[in-house]
Order: sequence, then C-alpha cells, then structure tokens
Amino acid sequence: MKNQNKKNIYVVGGSGLLGKSIINALDNKENNIINLDIKKFGNNFSFFDCTKLKSLKKNINTQFLKHGFPNILINCSYPIVGNWSKNNFENLNLQNTKSNIEAHLLSYTIIANEFAKKMVSKNIKGKIILLSSIYGFLAQNSNNYKKTNMRENVTYTLIKSGIIGLIKQMAFFYGKRGLEVNSVSPGAVLGHVKGSNKKQNKKFISQYSNNTALK
Repeated sequence: MKNQNKKNIYVVGGSGLLGKSIINALDNKENNIINLDIKKFGNNFSFFDCTKLKSLKKNINTQFLKHGFPNILINCSYPIVGNWSKNNFENLNLQNTKSNIEAHLLSYTIIANEFAKKMVSKNIKGKIILLSSIYGFLAQNSNNYKKTNMRENVTYTLIKSGIIGLIKQMAFFYGKRGLEVNSVSPGAVLGHVKGSNKKQNKKFISQYSNNTALK
C-alpha cells in the first residue's frame, strides 16, 4: 500500500557533488526523493535541464504531474554555460556573464517561485532551500589563488549574492502564506574544478584551509 504520509522532496541538481550527498542523507522509506538533473543518479530520476528557461515552467509542471505535488524543494544545481573559467575581472565578457546569470540565478528564481506557487495553491506548508555560497556575502580572498591557475569569479559572486537576496524576498512574501524559505551557504567543497575535470590545486586547498577561521 502506498504511504500517503510520504513527503515529496524534489532535489534539483541531485546528481552533482552536493546533490548526491543530500539525496543519500534523505533517502529513506519516509520520503519520496525526486532527482531533477541532466545526469542520472538515484532510483527516482527525471531528466531536467534548468538552463532551458523558456520551457522551464512547462517542464516543472510536467514533473508535478509525474511525481506529485512538492512538500520540499532543494535546489543545489550549478548550471554553467560558455567559458566559465574566464569570468574574472581581466577577462569579463558581457555575453558570457549574462548567459551564466540567466542559466543559474534566473533558473533558481523561476524554479523556486513555481514550486512556491504550487505549494500555496495546494495549501501545502512546504519548505524551499536554495544553495548559495559563502561568496554570496563575503569577497573571494585572492590569497587563496596565489601560485595556482585559479582566479576570482565575478559572475559567481553576482549569482550567489543574488540567491541570498531572492531568499530574503521570498521569505517575506511566502512566509505569510505558510512556507519556510531558506538558503545554505557552504564554504569550499573538496572536488573537481567547476567547468573542468581537473582536481582542485593542492596549493589552493592548503591556502584556503589556512585562511579559514573554523577548522
């Protein structure tokens, strides 16, 4: 018999580094975990490309019809387009910056709002959690990048600070309608360099760790 008390938890970007950990932590008989991503992971996967903004609302509603109305949304997706590594001050390009803001920040905005509207319309006291970053409210420390081929990423800061602003406004608006809206801002995550298959530079890891107050 189907458990009517199961919560539908949608994880956007559930096949990524953080997404996999989130799904593994939440996966139990009490939850129905739906992974929306472009790469398959988990038992309940649906292909979902959040960079296709024009069809995003339609695709979201397709997921609701397929998997059920949402109780919880966790968006930990990290969509990038173009030459992501060139988003530093010296190489900043208008089209590259614009495209990445649209793919990341705008997709987060549309997805969160569509989920929120659906929760409210169905009288679901749901939760929305969006992944921001420590660099959404702190400047990137250039000392972390000394003697590495890594640089500051201006577009990343614009996106992640924008997500924090979005969360504040959504919490004010939708909080009155019974929703809890929050963000999580992790520090550096050990893994590959975004936009490539290369592992993080050991020098960067050491310098970042040394410049972090909490160990």
